[in-house]
Amino acid sequence: MSRILPLAAIVLACCTRVSLAASALPPDQSGCKDVFVSRMTGYYLFYCEMNDFSQYKFLVGGDQETAVEGLYVENHYFQPDDATPNSPIKVERNYENALTASGWTILDKGDDHLTAKQVKNGTERWVELSHDGGSGYYLVLMQKAGMAQSVITATDMTATLNRDGRISLHLNFDTGKSTIKPDSLPVVDQIVTMMKSNPGLQLSVEGNTDNEGSPQANQTLSQARAQAVVTSVSGAGIAASRMTAIGYGQDKPVADNGTDEGRAQNRRVDLVKK
Repeated sequence: MSRILPLAAIVLACCTRVSLAASALPPDQSGCKDVFVSRMTGYYLFYCEMNDFSQYKFLVGGDQETAVEGLYVENHYFQPDDATPNSPIKVERNYENALTASGWTILDKGDDHLTAKQVKNGTERWVELSHDGGSGYYLVLMQKAGMAQSVITATDMTATLNRDGRISLHLNFDTGKSTIKPDSLPVVDQIVTMMKSNPGLQLSVEGNTDNEGSPQANQTLSQARAQAVVTSVSGAGIAASRMTAIGYGQDKPVADNGTDEGRAQNRRVDLVKK
């Protein structure tokens, strides 16, 4: 099993049921729980990894993948050592039938995997089943969400700019676009408050991306996102001449683009004091 990411812990309710014949089971690994989709009868949770925000690329057909960010859970299930292994196709068919019956859409399936997606009450959920045999399988489950911006006040921004000359903000934008998501607008409001409280302050607003995609596309996107911040702030009464929008694309990483956490840190907007 190779499609694995490292993580940390949360608890959610499960919903979809899958069933097969049961036998005596070892206890689940401490802290592990079914999430969104329950296990097949006769399996126990041997191992789990969890994170409240990460990224995973789901197989969606052929060589195509879709990157999803948000809540991440990875559950590994096994039958007891003395149980007769279920066939891989039996594992896959049980999940396919159970997911379809619960309103999930099957996006991809192969000899050793299955990908499904569900949109319920405005919430987007993903699951990928991977197995190398009927005696063991694992699920990657995600609930799509933007990274929550840490609460930061205008006073905090001013203090950091005076001390360091710059501050990094992890604003959330629509995927591949420069539209600022509603959950990041309170941060923009704090930029406005800071600018009003410091009438002599001038800023370079610098957009940055991770290294996913082409360098040119990333530069264009980062420029558009920096300009979106300038436009939003100036729309609240701050002179646009006090701000300059610059896009650096993937050229100024602050963390390792080889990890999901590093890429998340690199997707940022920097405010630099002039």
